[in-house]
Amino acid sequence: MKLPKILLLSFLGVFSAVSSNAQTLSSEQQAKLNSLPPALRAQAIEELRKYNSANQSENANRPIEQQEVVTRDETVESDERIKESFEKSTGTSEDEEQFSEKKIEQELKQFGYNLFAGTPTTFAPGTIDIPVPVDYVVGPGDQVRIQLFGKQSASYDLYVSREGILQVPELGPISVVGQTFQELKQNIARRVSEQMIGMDVFITLGELRSIRVFLLGDVKHPGAYTVSSLSTITNALFVSGGIRSIGSLRNIELKREGEVIAILDLYDLLLRGDISKDLPLQPGDVIFVPPVGKLTGVAGEVRRPAIYELKNEDSIDQVIELAGGLTSLAYPSLSQIERISDNGLKTLLDVDLTKSGSGDTPIKDGDTVRIYSALDRVDNYVRVEGMVERPGDYQWHEGIRISDIISHIEQLQNDADLSYALVVSKNPIDGRWSTRSFSFEKYFLGQDSRHNLELRPNDRIIVFDDTNVERENIEQVIERLKAQGTSAEPQKIVSISGSVRHPGEYPLDQQMPISDLIRAGGGFTQDAYTLEAELLRFSDNGKTVRDSILLPIDLVSLESNPSLDIELKPFDLLTIKRIPEWTENEQIELSGEIRFPGVYTIERGETLSQVIERAGGLTSLAHPESAVFLRESLRVAEQENILKLRERLRGEIASTSLQNDDVSSDSISTAESLLEQLENTEAAGRLVINLPEILMGMRDVTLKAGDKLKVPKEPQAVTIIGSVNYPTSHLYQNDLTRDDYISLSGGLMRNADKKQIYIVRANGRVETEKRSRFFPNGSISIQPGDTIVVPIDVDRMAPLKLWSATSQIFYQIALGAAAINSF
Repeated sequence: MKLPKILLLSFLGVFSAVSSNAQTLSSEQQAKLNSLPPALRAQAIEELRKYNSANQSENANRPIEQQEVVTRDETVESDERIKESFEKSTGTSEDEEQFSEKKIEQELKQFGYNLFAGTPTTFAPGTIDIPVPVDYVVGPGDQVRIQLFGKQSASYDLYVSREGILQVPELGPISVVGQTFQELKQNIARRVSEQMIGMDVFITLGELRSIRVFLLGDVKHPGAYTVSSLSTITNALFVSGGIRSIGSLRNIELKREGEVIAILDLYDLLLRGDISKDLPLQPGDVIFVPPVGKLTGVAGEVRRPAIYELKNEDSIDQVIELAGGLTSLAYPSLSQIERISDNGLKTLLDVDLTKSGSGDTPIKDGDTVRIYSALDRVDNYVRVEGMVERPGDYQWHEGIRISDIISHIEQLQNDADLSYALVVSKNPIDGRWSTRSFSFEKYFLGQDSRHNLELRPNDRIIVFDDTNVERENIEQVIERLKAQGTSAEPQKIVSISGSVRHPGEYPLDQQMPISDLIRAGGGFTQDAYTLEAELLRFSDNGKTVRDSILLPIDLVSLESNPSLDIELKPFDLLTIKRIPEWTENEQIELSGEIRFPGVYTIERGETLSQVIERAGGLTSLAHPESAVFLRESLRVAEQENILKLRERLRGEIASTSLQNDDVSSDSISTAESLLEQLENTEAAGRLVINLPEILMGMRDVTLKAGDKLKVPKEPQAVTIIGSVNYPTSHLYQNDLTRDDYISLSGGLMRNADKKQIYIVRANGRVETEKRSRFFPNGSISIQPGDTIVVPIDVDRMAPLKLWSATSQIFYQIALGAAAINSF
């Protein structure tokens, strides 16, 4: 659990330049410190002492006023996320010097005014199909329906006259002025029973009269309105379009004959569902909406963030109640009231709503109440991550240890590293990370209780993958430890390299010996030189210059003699050497016309002829002159060259197309075709050898791991590639010359360079035919398996001089691939 910076700074503010043992805290600060768990309380006290010691001289010379300003600034910085959340809902910003009322109007909406949104007439009551209340006062224009039944039946639809008289046949005129509907029914029923013996009556109201009322004040459309006689105050407000934003929702006056007979508070209707003050209207009534009263905005973690009109509410608790109360995410301890002071400046008042009596804090007109949310994090937990069966968060309690969370080795996954695991702790005061390593193997199997570490609140237990050389989930820890390194406290990082299973950087634990670093690195590999290691240590010599010293480490006596297991320091680098002349099992592959083809393990320095001899030599059908020898390192180098050449050719084509108008479109098209072929070309890694000479002991090849030798049968074809009309292969005939084979392929193309034609022998050797007047047909004979290459005449396509090298490389690679694919 990390303490809020405001709490830490309030602790630090009371420390003076005297010894930390003489400091005291105020009762409030001491209460906050005592509220921490014991483990965190001890850390807090220790960090306060460190802070006082490091800043003793600085604090002694700093005025109290400056200390308070710094405390406030750091508090604001620590709550940046809360402020951003509030600014989204209210639009307020520390960099904008504007009144809060304006910001509230822009971002927070006034509560209740959306009640009048939509079509107003939708809310006006009709005159039919709705029950008429018994206390409805009958007046001129109302229709009364009377149905008589008994000895005879009759129905009458009668209207009340302007004088308030209802003319009922056989009963005569009946005065209904001031009577309610219930009284009217009783009066007519009595008259029928007295004057019409044996008759019963059923009375209802038909069409109701319309009444004229006035809506004045801050309504959207003030004036006189004709509404149904069943209308109430709210019905009339809907007909008028509702109340303007500057009108009051809480003090709506109903005036009758010049006197205020009722005041309607729409908050009672909207918040409590109380319609008792929504009285029915009578002719001539006046509904008056006065200007809005005091306004207060409520933003943040309340159920209804909005601007509220105050009536009898004068405290922060009452305002929050208007807003529906706090949400479950609210953090009432960090509440604020934003207020405009008498000098027109915005001020903030912090309120801790968890304290007794804080809810009575007065609220003024124009205030904005901010209710911040709780931090989005879990507190007092232990997180387990990595190679465990059930990763996640677990409850922390005083005295909890690793065995309380991981009690059996079966709780770890199969590939979990049992020799090295990590506990990452975060200081609740300054946020600095620290680490402690332990071994499941030594605890579960060796019963070493020192590796059953006691855990602190919010610790992270990281269990690594033993098969992952990189240990990816430790990188975040390493980067954080590096970032928090300072001149006074260097980064707590050490490194191990060489013959260990997991070389790399590791956190430096407190009192971490060399053996722990070897354990962190996964232990020795099979080629490790376990007699001696080297430890490179750095020193800054009092911040003057950084020196290094190389210390020999006796690995044999390391475990038996604890004094040799020296404690590591920041930046230490331990190197585990490799056994001299150690070699892994290196293999090569022989295929084709070999008596015993297959994969062979080679010795250090063994040659090709020796392995062929071990494989029984060549078969009688073998053609050693056509042997193909492949090497992986050559393939990698060739592929890199192809990529570079491809990019250069692409750039030259683009540059030539833009800058040289004299280059023909045919040249560009040819170059682009060559580029496309080059992009689809993969290096073969062929090494040209003379296998007959190797077998005769004249020359030999020292083998490397991954080498491949392919010995084909005697070839029977001659291949033509390049700028000929039909590149293909032809059956070998001993009486045909180079030009004969070219003719069989349709002859040369117009872009062919006939002076640069060359022959690639079956073993990959390149020969150029020299012609003279004594040998006009050339002096080189064509052999089975040869390839005749006709290159492009790059002089005709100047200035694209790179084409020549590109085409030659492409042809050579293509030939190598063709030779390999022929097996």
